[in-house]
Amino acid sequence: MNTEIELKLQSYLDGELPAREAKQVEGLTQADPAARALFGELQTTRAALRGNELERTLPESREFYWSKIERAILAAEQAGERRASSFGLGWLVRYWPQFSGAAVAVVLLIAGATQFNWFSSPGWDEIENTLDDSGSFTFRSEQNRMTLVWVSSHPQAEQDEDGELVN
Repeated sequence: MNTEIELKLQSYLDGELPAREAKQVEGLTQADPAARALFGELQTTRAALRGNELERTLPESREFYWSKIERAILAAEQAGERRASSFGLGWLVRYWPQFSGAAVAVVLLIAGATQFNWFSSPGWDEIENTLDDSGSFTFRSEQNRMTLVWVSSHPQAEQDEDGELVN
């Protein structure tokens, strides 16, 4: 017996089949012993479930119960519409002390950082050279892997067009 026949037997028991199919299933239960046994088992199960099912009584009528749910849904929708339509600057009025405190803290941090050089690295200090008339000469030798820097406190002598030194 396949699943389709089992489903037809269940539908026949529940009275859901058209008259033509109901007659076919009735003939099947008389001819096939397996179908007759399954149909008898389904009838017994149905009777046991119907006889032992607990009845639940509601404190209110069905219409009142569903109307209460409908009113709750409508109230929730209206509250959502009111909340969406009342968007404005209310949050700013509510949190202005926190925002102003944070703004003051940021201003003080920036002022302290610029005044006391909190974020400057020690290697980036500005160096002032008092030797305005000093000169330097750099020589790099790749073969010897060395660099020579010559710093003089006197400027290099300038030469004129004839090659003579000018002071």
